[in-house]
Amino acid sequence: MSSRTKQRRSGGLTLLLYQRTLHPELFKILASERVSRRAYDADIWLVEGGHVITLTAGKNTFSEVIVTNHEPLTDRGLLQSIPCRGERYHEMNAGENIKYMISTQEEQLTQTLYDATKHEIATYASKRELMSAEVAARDDMGGCLSVLDIERRSHELLVQSFHLFDESQMVIKTQAIIEVVKNS
Repeated sequence: MSSRTKQRRSGGLTLLLYQRTLHPELFKILASERVSRRAYDADIWLVEGGHVITLTAGKNTFSEVIVTNHEPLTDRGLLQSIPCRGERYHEMNAGENIKYMISTQEEQLTQTLYDATKHEIATYASKRELMSAEVAARDDMGGCLSVLDIERRSHELLVQSFHLFDESQMVIKTQAIIEVVKNS
């Protein structure tokens, strides 16, 4: 008999892409940052069980939302909805001057490897003073750790995220580039 009888189940994250700003009341915001560059302005929120990045360049607005499937969000301005399962790569243009690329990777680990990975990511986030939030387990939700590593460039925003879910020992990593295309 297998020592691993726990049924594999996704951490339940979904990538939602919007061509608009989303209202902060839709989320429980745990940490936030505002980035202003000549080419764009961005709001970055670490929310319970995920994150939200909204970038505005000229007349165009683009939002990347990665949240648990339990969150009801609006369909208004929704460009795409993509489950964060396995390994994925997605690329698109949003409006005339925003190019978006993301890769996602989902890994389910053994308890020992999950605990070591969580400790390593939490230590890395603390040393580099990255945006992070840990949520303790509750009756309706297991504990989770989320970390965002943000690189702010003149015409692009690079965001690497780590979302770890204690209940399923699931780690979901993303790497996104939101680029403002010059001369558009």
